[in-house]
Amino acid sequence: MKKISLAIAAVSLFASASVMARSAVSYTYAGVQFINQDLDGGCNQDGVRLGGSLELNSDFFALGSYSDVSGNGCGSENLKMGIGYHTLFGADSSLYGALSAENISVDYGNSDSGLIVAAGLRGFIENNVELKVELAHHTAFDGNTVLSGGIAYWFAPTFSVTGDVGLGSESSELALGLRMNF
Repeated sequence: MKKISLAIAAVSLFASASVMARSAVSYTYAGVQFINQDLDGGCNQDGVRLGGSLELNSDFFALGSYSDVSGNGCGSENLKMGIGYHTLFGADSSLYGALSAENISVDYGNSDSGLIVAAGLRGFIENNVELKVELAHHTAFDGNTVLSGGIAYWFAPTFSVTGDVGLGSESSELALGLRMNF
């Protein structure tokens, strides 16, 4: 009986320690992506996005990005900065939410600023394959609600190749890039 009690206690201790462990998903990284955007109104633009995230403590992170895209008769620069919160969701995944401010400077037309509210799930499905799904609402211009998904293939402990797809009410986007965790 004592052995069974000790075994149950050991399993309980191991289970509670694994629940309290930090997620394998890192929120401290920098990346570069080539992006192609298709905006409503016939504008197709592409360019480069630099982005990153910095884990402030075990719960909060700062995020930001800068993109410069050009197109046939259209183009823009986008600067985004925000703060997010993440929590463990299983041993290899996390749920997150973020509030960001963005400024979109349009090459031909009026610029605008607004907020972005986002929530998502990131996690590993294999040792070196990470998936992400996110729902975000942008308030700039007429507003844009985007459902996006992404994949990161970790070919080295700190480097991954990334691919993202975003389907929005006012635009769609495809992005391919490289990310480095710190």
